[in-house]
Amino acid sequence: MTDAAVPPASVVPVSEAEIIRPLPPFDVTVDELSWERAKLTIRLSVVQVGDWTPLPPERGEVPPPAVDFRLIDGKRRIPVPFTAVGPGSFELHVDVPTFRDRQAIPNGTWRIVMFAHGERVAPARFDGRSLLELDEGSRVFLYDGNRAVTTVSFGIAENAVDLERLDFLMRSYHLFRSRPKPKKFRPMKRLKAFFLGAPAKQRYAGLIYQLITRTVGVKPGRILFASDQRLRIEGNLRRVQERIVERGLQDRFDMKYSFRLPRSGGWGTTLRIIYLLATSEIVLLDDYFGILKSLRMDPRTKVIQLWHAGSGFKSVGYSRFGNLGSPKLWHPHRQYTFAITGSEHLRHVYAEAFGIEEAAVIPTGLPRVDWFLDTTLRDRFLTTFATEYPQIAGKKVVLFAPTFRGRSIYTAFYDYSQIDFDALYEVCGDDTVVLFRMHHFVKNPIEIPEQYQDRFFDFTHYPDGLNLLHATDVLITDYSSIIYEFSLLDRPMLFFAPDKVNYAATRGFHRDYDETAPGRVADTFDDVIDALRTGEFEQEKVAEFRRLNFDRVDTGAADRVIDWLILGNPDTEKITESPVPTERSDANTTESSEKDVPEEEIA
Repeated sequence: MTDAAVPPASVVPVSEAEIIRPLPPFDVTVDELSWERAKLTIRLSVVQVGDWTPLPPERGEVPPPAVDFRLIDGKRRIPVPFTAVGPGSFELHVDVPTFRDRQAIPNGTWRIVMFAHGERVAPARFDGRSLLELDEGSRVFLYDGNRAVTTVSFGIAENAVDLERLDFLMRSYHLFRSRPKPKKFRPMKRLKAFFLGAPAKQRYAGLIYQLITRTVGVKPGRILFASDQRLRIEGNLRRVQERIVERGLQDRFDMKYSFRLPRSGGWGTTLRIIYLLATSEIVLLDDYFGILKSLRMDPRTKVIQLWHAGSGFKSVGYSRFGNLGSPKLWHPHRQYTFAITGSEHLRHVYAEAFGIEEAAVIPTGLPRVDWFLDTTLRDRFLTTFATEYPQIAGKKVVLFAPTFRGRSIYTAFYDYSQIDFDALYEVCGDDTVVLFRMHHFVKNPIEIPEQYQDRFFDFTHYPDGLNLLHATDVLITDYSSIIYEFSLLDRPMLFFAPDKVNYAATRGFHRDYDETAPGRVADTFDDVIDALRTGEFEQEKVAEFRRLNFDRVDTGAADRVIDWLILGNPDTEKITESPVPTERSDANTTESSEKDVPEEEIA
């Protein structure tokens, strides 16, 4: 393995005035190290132990902050986000894959140094009797098929001024392993890989994009609605497009569309997508968009992620850093100018997942919820549904809608053997039906035994899954984001999660599953039957889940996306400037060794 180059981003030379005083007037001690996924928290205690008077600022200068903490390695100095948690107590926050400017923490051996009123006053120290804690706190984050690793470890060093002190050290390194050399020399195969392999295609896509942006350029008013996961416009994208037309704004925009499935199409569709990306002023996405990994988007283009799902349980993107399916340090998610969410409470969740700043996550709400809460559309749907399915009308409806298992769209499955059809049929009785709606990634359809087809129905391909929730009395799911909209109906939910331990180990959860699930968690199918028989669904959890996930329960989410993010109205000027770095630093170019293997599906 070889060390990645140290990125120059955020490097500030230490001036001669920043010479630490011989006897530090403050005692800064590292008390605790704790991890939550790839986010490190360092708790510090600060005690003043000597006389100290801050130097007055020069006339006209802005007074520096009273307290500040920075990572220092030689002449490099990087501010660290922190919060005060009590008198003389602080917590430093280090997000390993997204430390600053949408980049990972750079390579280095770092001391934590406290600054007071802009003056460097004391490095953090560590108790030499607790060295075992430093080893236990170290972490290794593997990704890219175990060919790349980010390490964070801790140690100590003698203080140059006070030999009785042990300075706390944090070491961070990004290491990459190249492909093994082939045993046989095959020049034609190598030439083909060099000119036609996946890395070459990514290079060509980037060059074509740059050529178009320089020759054609961004066309004012052009909006691209795009997805690499769907064949037609749906969900949040369709609601925003529909609302633009409803408001009579379509003449202000040149609306373009691009929809295809992963690995479908060829260079023809790819060239078209690249051209539209290069010439669009606004790009609206609703899912992982892999082609962005080959491009560096022009800062004149806003890339807005209208993520298709609400707040489910699964960790995605950088929430899975170092785990199975982990993203690389450079990733399409980093390209978003903005992403949307349903509430302030969830901004940090989406920021962590996408590897972007919390300031870039805007709580507009999900546009497709506008449809869901429209009472006229709801009543019309229920009337039509009762007419189309008279065998269901008037009966209690249980919707069984789990998510898929497997790592991607190509390996998705569901273990139908977990379902006890006999027991489920018996507990339903004549007044209850069960609609099975499997995830659209799952290729093998559910096989409902013929003798149960008067109560069980396969609704996997029913076209209006969102409105189907209005006809549902009880929802049975597992880790699906379908709970987001269903919580608005204040109806019972049941979570059938027999594999939650393995799922947490491989996919990861943002929060504790049992505590977060807005309903009863069933570990076995017998528990499912018991809940249906007794009606014990722990429905009281729904209200708290709804409160945390929705700042607003209204039909204005699409308008907020249009007004705040597309039109950039003056009253929302504070969120219309992109926080995306305008230039890519060397921190990302260090990953060139990663480009020779296709990226795993991670969204």
